[in-house]
Amino acid sequence: MSQISKAILDIQDIQAIKPDFDSIKILKRELCEKTQTIVFGKDWNTLKVLSTNNFPEELNQIIWKLEETWLFTEISYTSTEWFQEAIKWYDDYEKMLQTQKDEHDAQKQASWEWAIWMIKKIYEKRDTMEPWDFIMETVRLAFQTWASDLHLQPQDNWVLFRIRVDWVMQEILRFTHADFKKYLQKLKFIAWTKMNIDYVPQDGRFSFESTNRDWENKKVDARVSFMPGVLSESTVIRFLDSTKWISTFEKIWFTGKTYEILKRNLEKNTWIIIFTWPTWSGKTTTLYTILNYLNDGKNKIITLEDPIEYELRGIQQSQINYNKWYTYAKWLKAILRHDPDTILVWETRDLETADIAINAALTWHKVFTTLHTNSAIESIPRLVNMWLQWYMLAPSLNLIVAQRLVRGICPNCSTKRDANFAEKSEIEDAIKKINDANPKMNLKFDWKIPQAIWCDQCNGSGYKWRIAILETFEITEDIKNLIIEWKVGIELYSKARENGYLTLREDGIINILEWKTTLDEIRRVI
Repeated sequence: MSQISKAILDIQDIQAIKPDFDSIKILKRELCEKTQTIVFGKDWNTLKVLSTNNFPEELNQIIWKLEETWLFTEISYTSTEWFQEAIKWYDDYEKMLQTQKDEHDAQKQASWEWAIWMIKKIYEKRDTMEPWDFIMETVRLAFQTWASDLHLQPQDNWVLFRIRVDWVMQEILRFTHADFKKYLQKLKFIAWTKMNIDYVPQDGRFSFESTNRDWENKKVDARVSFMPGVLSESTVIRFLDSTKWISTFEKIWFTGKTYEILKRNLEKNTWIIIFTWPTWSGKTTTLYTILNYLNDGKNKIITLEDPIEYELRGIQQSQINYNKWYTYAKWLKAILRHDPDTILVWETRDLETADIAINAALTWHKVFTTLHTNSAIESIPRLVNMWLQWYMLAPSLNLIVAQRLVRGICPNCSTKRDANFAEKSEIEDAIKKINDANPKMNLKFDWKIPQAIWCDQCNGSGYKWRIAILETFEITEDIKNLIIEWKVGIELYSKARENGYLTLREDGIINILEWKTTLDEIRRVI
């Protein structure tokens, strides 16, 4: 039912109106100009309509169509001349759409500090946005800061919004607990977890589209973990960008001696290669790159992962499920019945898993697995302490690689500085040990070391991207003999040094001399 609110609106009345753009778009501009009728506002369930009434039949049809949607209409009238002022509302509406498009395009291309600035700008107008739109836009922009993960961490009076860029945490925002509760429910919904459960940990996943580091629009997988706390649930979102993780050896961190050692051992037919590292040391990048390298279509590759982070075409991937008793040991037995050439066991945790993996390596299979130890050489006593049979362990092992990630120095703003006395002593001592173990390297030190400054390209940190510090321990025949003789202490280390073995710290010193990172960063990580 329509009603007339006022017989005539003059030019001042029209100019004083602030039109509702959601109402403006109900009628297309062509129809508005043809019928001299425009919808300019909404009050609860009543649409406000302005018309000249020069086309009463068409006006009645429009009103009938609007009221078909169970909305009332309130009609005001004006002259043909003054109606032209109302037509300008469409120009304002189009300008608003263009502004929104420009902002959206800017957000899609934002990175580093520009993406952080965008997050803060959106945060300021969060009350005008739907919780769904707000949290998804901030998640997408957080990824565009080149962060590896996003943390929502409850505190006494607020919830911290933090990102980890190149392994360093940065606080961006602070939410109230009331706001966070709204966003938490949306995250649980899109991650396919139970929204009414807040007393046990939950894990979920979702996907979104964003711009990666190469300015390409890509699908990004996000792994979400909810953990109950005293005040609320702590939430961590880990970004999984396959374009970032799966690459070539040259593009990640295997160069020079480490690349030669790895490639030589990958060409052998049977062995077990062990990678050892703490959490967030780049194991996903290294292992998926190796599998991608070996995946030539001529070999059958089966993986046993916890969880599967990326789907690799041409590779058979399996996922652990402890709730259904699908453990590493049980799945590994099943995998061997499928006649694989290469096997990836994501983690060796117990004697049974280690024993099956070693037996697979001894029966003409290539096996990869991981351990959590502080160095490559410490993997041997760790495996021995699992009570593995030494006469099976020695012939199965081929290579052990320890890995840590450090921030690479920004190539745009880094500079040189003179090393102080303590730094000179530390570096010179490491160089002496490196040259003793590998005389051909003949490293030199000019008493100058890299110094991180800051610039816009590195977000004011002095560092950009991350590089790997590697420790490669090749299991030669004399090393195998020591393992058989249970000499896994100082004798093992001495023999490894004779064969050119370098520690993580020494590889870090080499990276400092090659101007890839700083001494402060090596000290922080190793």
